[in-house]
Amino acid sequence: MSVDVETLTRDHKVAVTTDEGIVFHTVPSLISQLRDAVFGGMESTGGSSMKARLPISEAALDQYMVIDRQISEVWVQAFERVPGKGQPEALLSEWAAWAEAETIVTAAGRDWYAKDLVAKWVGQIEDFFNPPRLAEIDANCPNCDERYVYSISAGEEVRDSALRFNRSRATGETLDARCLACGEIWLPVQFERLAVVFGIDVEAKKKAHYDAMSEVDGIVGE
Repeated sequence: MSVDVETLTRDHKVAVTTDEGIVFHTVPSLISQLRDAVFGGMESTGGSSMKARLPISEAALDQYMVIDRQISEVWVQAFERVPGKGQPEALLSEWAAWAEAETIVTAAGRDWYAKDLVAKWVGQIEDFFNPPRLAEIDANCPNCDERYVYSISAGEEVRDSALRFNRSRATGETLDARCLACGEIWLPVQFERLAVVFGIDVEAKKKAHYDAMSEVDGIVGE
């Protein structure tokens, strides 16, 4: 947990692959990067770099406010008083010095181990600057039974599927399936069991794939 806290609150080194090998650069804390993005428009939008940017990035502001609110929420639980007007980095550092990795805290309406909540904040900010490749799964989560998750984007409520496949940004390979509502993650070795829960006939799918590949092989061999 300490590494994630340091990444969120302090300047830290990151590895960058160059033509000359891996080099390390010192970068600002993730929270400060997100705060700067509110006014600097640093986030990756997927559009043209020449596109005019708003003076304030509403997406960055929404993300910053969510994390700031959750940090204040767990801080109050720990110290039972209203926090001062300091930046969230200071509150997070103070709370992290109090909490153990396995301390159970409540944030955003659910219970977390402290280490998992801190890791979630790291992931949210990293995903903001470098969005993952996610594919929606049209089914309820078998763990929490939620079908959708809701978020605020540019001041409006947005509804998305709770279940997603998480794919590598570089290769497109499916890394895992995850629920954005409860945080449950299924690795590839669990996909067949997950498919059975969704009512998918895995053996029939395998046979159809095998038959299709056999036909292709037959055509190529002619």
